[in-house]
Amino acid sequence: MGIPTFNEKIITPKKHADTIKTHQIKNGKWELTADVVIIGSGAGGAVAARELASNGWRVVLIEEGSYFTPAQFSSDEFLSQARLYRDAGFIVTEEQTLSILQGKSIGGSTTVNWQTSLYPPDYVTNEWSERFGWQGYSREEMDPYVSEVHERLGVHEVPDNLINANNNVLRVGGKKIGLTPQVLRNNNRGCIGLGRCGLGCPINAKQSTFLTWIPDAIEAGATVVSNMRAVKIRDGKIKTVVAEFTPDAYEKAPNEIIETMEIKAPVVIVSAGAIEGPALLQRSGIGNGWVGRNLKVHPTSTIFGKFDSEIKMFQGPPQSIVIKDGHNQNGTGYGYWLEAAPYRPTLASSLVPFYGKQQFDVMKDYTKYNAGIVLVRDGADGEANASVKYSLGRRKVYFELTPTDGMNMLKGLKALAEVTVAAGAKELIFPFTRFTEPYKVTGNDNFDWILKESTRPGDLSVGSAHPHGSIQSANDPEKGAVDLNLEIYGHKNIFVMDASVYPTGLSVNPQITTMSIVLRASRNLAAQKEERTKV
Repeated sequence: MGIPTFNEKIITPKKHADTIKTHQIKNGKWELTADVVIIGSGAGGAVAARELASNGWRVVLIEEGSYFTPAQFSSDEFLSQARLYRDAGFIVTEEQTLSILQGKSIGGSTTVNWQTSLYPPDYVTNEWSERFGWQGYSREEMDPYVSEVHERLGVHEVPDNLINANNNVLRVGGKKIGLTPQVLRNNNRGCIGLGRCGLGCPINAKQSTFLTWIPDAIEAGATVVSNMRAVKIRDGKIKTVVAEFTPDAYEKAPNEIIETMEIKAPVVIVSAGAIEGPALLQRSGIGNGWVGRNLKVHPTSTIFGKFDSEIKMFQGPPQSIVIKDGHNQNGTGYGYWLEAAPYRPTLASSLVPFYGKQQFDVMKDYTKYNAGIVLVRDGADGEANASVKYSLGRRKVYFELTPTDGMNMLKGLKALAEVTVAAGAKELIFPFTRFTEPYKVTGNDNFDWILKESTRPGDLSVGSAHPHGSIQSANDPEKGAVDLNLEIYGHKNIFVMDASVYPTGLSVNPQITTMSIVLRASRNLAAQKEERTKV
């Protein structure tokens, strides 16, 4: 696929000189007006921009990250992580208990995600309804929106010929021990299994928002500006979003740049993600005590399995098989499920809990290892023990597994070990930091011991690629930061439209749910144009 023609209108640093001339910008400060300012261009912001612009709203969308075309996507992990991910791919919590992967570019995390396209099961949406007043979000009730998103993104089941060896470990091993592996859906058109999803798809097969909703929004009249970080929102009848230029660390900034933007509009939509969104609101003095609280991360842990034959986990679509058998423990709606991860050498080596020669010896045989992951729906004990706080001039993230979430993680690791061994693994590398070498498979292995392992900080390696829920929505300000229309309590016309709004752990990879919910919310908002934008 080619690059959408309308993407040529994205205002990147290379276009600053022309923009300064066209708009007669003085002293590097661009002041402009709009009906709505949208902060962030990922699964939430891009959809809202398209929907509002196509209904006649004057939309300005700003994105902190850069705009990359496929020609700029590189297989160099260090370069790609530094340019395409927030904090170079390692958002680390204050206590060093969790590392979070999150995208930062035009397209947000949809540019670097692994394509998995899911919507949460009914027991999740039933909990939303019963505890938080979220009515009408079952898969059946949301079908018009979900189906529209599926169509725009080309969502379909991964064909059998593209299911790689890494995912096939789950399918083969799961079936052998009586579990029910299922084929996943991915969002692409023309995928040939290059395995480069996490570094940006070089052939435009993955239907990220920079190929779909963003050009749709620009075609409808939206102004999209990259490399602009929202610093503060000033509330009032007319809001002002203050943003500052953020250069790409690997590209020299032009001599003439727009240093700051001040965008005035009656409506603001925060779609900056579950980490930066709360930080922006906190430093702006906007929102109640739920802003930044109850962060959900979909905590994840990994087991590497060594096989006699080559696996090459980096080849093929990253995720094509899932095992959901453990997802609803004792009917609680909480538990775990198993997927695969396509870790490239840099990320894989950071997850191997060994040092020196032992780590080097593992990485010498890197192509023979598969990587299975356990994902836990956090919140089984109620509120998650995780938060985002902006203090002393910087954003800080805190996280610790709660007891039941920790036990669900151990149950998942036990199941994953059994699956991996059943598929033929000869060695396992566990995420427990007490291990100093791989576990040798004997053929008479019993993994019950895993259930007694410690999940205390520092004893178990935990990661995340799905931060969400830190600005949760509820039908009462005592239970959430935004109302059921996703409008921030106590602040008229300031909305949050991204994965931050989920009131519980989502349980699934978030992009389809986020797009569907934001499509519904922004369509409702679009119909209120006269009321919302009247000054």
